[in-house]
Amino acid sequence: MIRNTRKTEPIQSSFLSCEKDTETILRRLFIESQPYSNVLKRLLVINMPDCLTNENSEIYNKKIQEMSLSKLMKEGYVKLSPKVRFEESAEIKSYIVISFDNFVPTTQNPQFRDCTVHFDIICHTDY
Repeated sequence: MIRNTRKTEPIQSSFLSCEKDTETILRRLFIESQPYSNVLKRLLVINMPDCLTNENSEIYNKKIQEMSLSKLMKEGYVKLSPKVRFEESAEIKSYIVISFDNFVPTTQNPQFRDCTVHFDIICHTDY
């Protein structure tokens, strides 16, 4: 395949919208999509076989209510960088890693680029 790397017109788009797009994705996943956001939090935070079936557990419900988006990010449940560190003595967690890939200039509007958003879920397989 021959690819023409010389552009006749300069690229007018930038990657500045990635941060805003990430914020929108996180807000939709964890804030605006009630009650599904609580189900997602349960899957991430409560690593027990009954995390979804035991909805009346006061301990589980309290833990989920305490988990704001900022706390999920601070405690490492949501990762925006591709590096996930696994410490030997750390508690077992599940992770969502969000990444952007395959940026392509759009043909309709040169101010924007299309991209692929990947959601990688890393979890313990025994539960």
